[in-house]
Amino acid sequence: MLELENLDAGYGKVQILRDVGLHVGAGEIVGLVGRNGVGKSTTLRAIVGLARRMAGRIRVGARLLETSDPSRMASLGIGYVAQHQEICPDLTVEENLLVPLFASRRSPRCIGPIYERFGRLRERARQRAGSLSGGERKVLAFARIMLLEPDVYLIDEPTEGLMPSAVAEIAALVAGMRESGAAVLLVEQDLGLIRKLCDRIYWMNVGRVEACTDGFDAATADRFLGVK
Repeated sequence: MLELENLDAGYGKVQILRDVGLHVGAGEIVGLVGRNGVGKSTTLRAIVGLARRMAGRIRVGARLLETSDPSRMASLGIGYVAQHQEICPDLTVEENLLVPLFASRRSPRCIGPIYERFGRLRERARQRAGSLSGGERKVLAFARIMLLEPDVYLIDEPTEGLMPSAVAEIAALVAGMRESGAAVLLVEQDLGLIRKLCDRIYWMNVGRVEACTDGFDAATADRFLGVK
């Protein structure tokens, strides 16, 4: 579903990623794990065109991803949930949900199933998004992407700064993406969540993928993170 081949990428003239390769199959959650600053977020940003691709190939399904225009990613079946939630705080919850629908020329009626799934969003439909709790803002960020039913989800640090109850809700959301048949590439520092959710894990160090394990492996975690 998603495949990176020999990807080099960075910002301006500064190269961050070197020869990165990975793949994520349909109905699979794959973790991308490493210390801060090794290039995990840059990998996701390079896929959606927010970091400059310097070499290599990206495939989504049978298609070679040749564009680096972020505005085209949704139409190509790629959904990106950024580390810092991409919501519009001055708009209402419902207006936040309508924006991606209008941009993709979809019917506003698509909001109905989202409201059925996330009752709190329905309750707060007329409320300014910036007044939501951290967990509610993250759920709204997920809902905005889920409206577009992508084939591939790129999820960057979804539980950062959240209360345990909100972490559990986000974990259930990500697990549900697997059940829908989507491919999920997950960047996450919570190793408990990685252990629980991921079918495979790629381990990064200084801009490179240096190992891949089936599920969580304590020895590999100790090697790359210094923890067990």
